Amino acid sequence: MNLKSATARSPVSLQFIDTSQKHPQPSERKPKSSLERLIYNSENISRLLTTRKELMNLRFDELSLLHDIRDMVEADPQRFENIQHPAEFRREIRAKILPRYITPEFIRLMQEKLLNELLRTSRSGADQDALMTALVFLQSHTDLDLPLEDNPLWEILFNLSIKDGLKFIDVLTVLMEGLDELKITNPDLLTRQPIILQKTRQICQWPAFWKLLINHQVIFPYEGIISGILRGDVVIEIYFDEVVHLPYYLHQLFKPNLADADFLSEAISDADKERQARELFQAILSSIEKDLPYVVPNLIKRIRQLSKKMKAGDMKDELERTIHTLKSPQEQLSSNIFLIALIAAKVSMKQYWENQRDQFFFMTILKDPQDSKNYFDYGHILLKQKQYENAFQLFQCAAEIDPAAFWGYWGLGHYYERAKDYAHAEQNFEKSLKIAQQLEIRQPNRYRRELFLIEEDLKRLRQKKLRLRLTDQPQIELFSDMLLSSPVKKTGKTESAVA
Repeated sequence: MNLKSATARSPVSLQFIDTSQKHPQPSERKPKSSLERLIYNSENISRLLTTRKELMNLRFDELSLLHDIRDMVEADPQRFENIQHPAEFRREIRAKILPRYITPEFIRLMQEKLLNELLRTSRSGADQDALMTALVFLQSHTDLDLPLEDNPLWEILFNLSIKDGLKFIDVLTVLMEGLDELKITNPDLLTRQPIILQKTRQICQWPAFWKLLINHQVIFPYEGIISGILRGDVVIEIYFDEVVHLPYYLHQLFKPNLADADFLSEAISDADKERQARELFQAILSSIEKDLPYVVPNLIKRIRQLSKKMKAGDMKDELERTIHTLKSPQEQLSSNIFLIALIAAKVSMKQYWENQRDQFFFMTILKDPQDSKNYFDYGHILLKQKQYENAFQLFQCAAEIDPAAFWGYWGLGHYYERAKDYAHAEQNFEKSLKIAQQLEIRQPNRYRRELFLIEEDLKRLRQKKLRLRLTDQPQIELFSDMLLSSPVKKTGKTESAVA
């Protein structure tokens, strides 16, 4: 998915539409044969287990189930890759895995809940028939000792548990895999900017802000190019997912006054405008100081492309001078101020949402700039697009914003793994795992899925490191043999010569 294809705007209300038919409604036609009634009632069992509140927690431990299936597949990966009959393979999985889940305690709980629901379902109908059929399936297991892999009730529960285990529908999953199934429920929100951005735009349009910027003592190397930008002679693009700390610092600046009735009022004194301009200047500067090393390389490329398209003249000279100054370590403070000017020009002179890349970034991050998970989600989107440095920025930002959360370190683990820096990847996975385990103790089940996934990532990484060591080992042994055998031959020749 390309970021430019994203079309939703913050805070747009989104609805996830599942195009697959999860639980087909029973046909209106009354089933006649025994087989038809069995199929009909089985479909209703599945529906009741996902809609009745008392039955919705009747599941095998979904994450342990996924873990067991993975171990089974890894034990014979070749066979898994060449499956000819998926139904038979699923039956084999149930036969090997389910015995440890179908315990006497689980059967007792199942029977109790099904009977309670049957008593609540007073009138006859499809629901009552389905519940009675489920109890018959349960009795066939307890009384007749039929193979559990062939019991329809266990098969239904197995399938539902797997589906629940795979249901990691968070921001990342929806944006990356379900974008075509998103429906904007309120199109009017597309033209509405978040209030923090409205305030930033307001201040950036005040003469007090530009006076503060232009009068800064280190701005001299960029005076010519800034004048060209303000006149509209040249547009140098900067994207907000390159300045990843900006939403956080803007939120920190404006958070105390967001609820004020006059938050966006223009009826304020010149002294207050100057104060707000200084505060915004400092907030943007704090972000730029952290993000400048990642922004500058891409900025230089864009300016160089602009310069190539321009004819010889003053503006082309200014662009070349800008490239030279951006490359100079001695001009870092000047470059910081220049980036503030670019951001302010972008905010005050252009509509935010005409650029879908920026809109997509703020839709993800600005809903709560203090939630490190938002940075983790967006960083993963950039990883999939191979924008590794930007992804690293977001993961690093997540770790800085909330070092007591696991999201930033988990993301850094993925980044370093992609970079094949397995030592740092393992360190960050271990750190995120330790934090997740502590959170699981304090808040049971809240981060259970994430804890499982971090454990899987760490296990996979260690297996990868082990395979690499095993791959390198024969070469090391062969090289050692060559070193050992070579002196022996030379020694032999020397001894025979002496003899």
